[in-house]
Amino acid sequence: MKQFLLVVFILLSGCSSPPSSPVATGISSDLPQGHESDYTVWTFLEKYPSEKLVVETLGPPDSVWIDEKMEFKMLYYFLPELQDYNSIEINLKTGKTAGFEWD
Repeated sequence: MKQFLLVVFILLSGCSSPPSSPVATGISSDLPQGHESDYTVWTFLEKYPSEKLVVETLGPPDSVWIDEKMEFKMLYYFLPELQDYNSIEINLKTGKTAGFEWD
């Protein structure tokens, strides 16, 4: 009988409704990590910021590749709404953005 009540309790507690409001994280940034404004991201990248600033602003990339000559690093960000990757090219010597493709 006790096992039956325990199983019923576990099932009922697992079927509770989700929280009514989102939890505030307290993180503020000029550019949201959800990439809500692609134009804002584009204008930010147009200033050719450092890799550190790019990662701080956009968050960690989904994929990173380094070319065979060890000159450039490519940061890839996946955008689910487009089902496509946007890329940022970082010069490994200077640590700054060398180019980008942001749709």
